[in-house]
Amino acid sequence: MESKEKLIGFLEESHQNIEKLVSQVNPNLEIYPGWTISAILAHFTGWDRAVIASLNALAAGGVPSVVAEGDHDLHNQTSVSEREALSFEQVYQDWQNTHRQLKIAIRDLPCLLYT
Repeated sequence: MESKEKLIGFLEESHQNIEKLVSQVNPNLEIYPGWTISAILAHFTGWDRAVIASLNALAAGGVPSVVAEGDHDLHNQTSVSEREALSFEQVYQDWQNTHRQLKIAIRDLPCLLYT
């Protein structure tokens, strides 16, 4: 139990740091070639959802899925393109919701595999 909460604490600290940075950046500004803050949050959301799916499978006694086996760039591109038509506010809210779901998925694990 303690290691789950410790992991969630690390995730929460990281999330809060990103929130602070996001509030300081113009959402339309390209901060990396071809990437706005919306694209980066969409990227984070896509990976978090993949982790959630794997954790949920593990919690149900199944085998965690392998995301983007051999092609991480395709997964990244898909995560961003799936959210391209959304406003910054919608992408931000999706990222927030997915963060909450990730914490729930961690807490729902019967045990943490390492300490």
